[in-house]
Parts: sequence; structure tokens; C-alpha cells
Amino acid sequence: MTRPVVSSRLFALILAGGSFLALTAPAVHADEPAAPAAPSVPGMARLNIAPLRLELDAAKPAATVMLTNTSDRPVPVQTRLFAWSQEGGEDHFTPSSALTISPAIVAIQPGATQIVRLLRTGAASPGEKRFRLAVDQLPDPTLAQSGSAEARLRFTIPVFLDRDTAAPAQLDWRIGADTIEVGNAGGATARIVSIEVKTAAGKVVPVQRNSLRYVQGSSAIAWPIANGCALGPVTIVAQVDGRMANVQASPVCG
Repeated sequence: MTRPVVSSRLFALILAGGSFLALTAPAVHADEPAAPAAPSVPGMARLNIAPLRLELDAAKPAATVMLTNTSDRPVPVQTRLFAWSQEGGEDHFTPSSALTISPAIVAIQPGATQIVRLLRTGAASPGEKRFRLAVDQLPDPTLAQSGSAEARLRFTIPVFLDRDTAAPAQLDWRIGADTIEVGNAGGATARIVSIEVKTAAGKVVPVQRNSLRYVQGSSAIAWPIANGCALGPVTIVAQVDGRMANVQASPVCG
């Protein structure tokens, strides 16, 4: 049976009982800089998650994630793994069994920390494999019985397998008519934070969706801009895998 592919626009949904249930709070990418434990929404339980990124390889086939309930009521959660790919500049997610997760469903008591263990099911192989670990807050039956509204959230953190065997990221920046695009000709995923674009005259170019982004190997992503063809040569400054990058780019407009 073909497994469903979930686009990034649908990834803020919970798959439960064979149907999608919309969350009443947005998905939180826990690996974003200064990400809060949870959005500040009345009645929402609060969770802290650590670490914010996992890497497994031949020498390290297992990992653990710690979930801490900082609220005053039990928080039921479900953890699941999704294979993570990119196509057409968008993220796509497919349920995966590449790792076993234990426990997959658990209720975390107030003030308690739950350790979730992950173990890869297959042998290491060359090339980076990319996943997202999703931690979903499940419905609280007691709130449902009382008729109270419940805001629930999803955390996701990146999980990389055999990243040490991948060719380093090789980025190429381009300016189009209405986008700034970066392609990755390497094999390893690059983590890009907060890009800044300036014209030769020093004018800052507004960039939409300017937050944490990833570009996988042999993929490309883009940020919307206005009037790219009229900008002329620009300087792009961004934090790439924890290091500042400063590159020059010119419009490519046919």
C-alpha cells in the first residue's frame, strides 16, 4: 500500500484514527532559533524538548529525546517519524519506519521528564537520509468531557542518518524576477538562518519567509522578493550551518 505524502502546508495536522484533525495552534519547528517551549495560548499545555536536532550514523545507531512537561496537568503525546524530502522548493513528509520509537504514546505527568528512545532499524549506508521527528500533543479526554476548548501543538525536529558520509553542501545563490533562490549541489542538507540582501547602493531588500530554512542536497529553495530583475548585483549575508556566509549574486532574467 502506498504511504501518504504530506506537504509542508499539511504538516501542521495530526493523523489520528485514520483521519486528519486540525490543530488549534500552529506547528512549532523546535529547531528554530530561540523557539519557545510552546506558543502562549490560554489553556495550552507546555512542553520542552531536547535536543533540537538528532544525527545518527554507523557508530551511533541510537539516540534519545527528552520531553519535559512544564504545565500543571498531564500531557498525552505521540511521537512519530516522517521521511523528509524536498520537491519544487517545498518540504514533503511521508510516514517512515526507519527508526523504532519507544514509547510512541505516553502521558507525561506535571513536572516530569519522559525519555523517548530512537533506534535505527537498518544498517548504515552511504548518503544522508533526512527525517522529521514529530511530537504531537494528543487530545485530553478530561477536557473533552468538560466541554473545554483545547489548544494543541506539534513539535518537529530534524533527524539525519549517515550525514557524515554525504558530500558537503555546495550552495549557489541566484536572483530571479520575484525570488532569491539557493541550490545545493552537494549531498548534505544546509541550515540557513535569517538572510539579508542589500543592493550595491546599500539598500536593504525586503525578503519574505525570512526564517529558518533547510535546503537538501540536489534541491533548491526560494524566498519571495519584489522586482528582482531591477536590483542589479546584490550582497547576500546569511548564517549557514552556524557560520556567516557573504556572497555576491546578480539577477538572472531572460
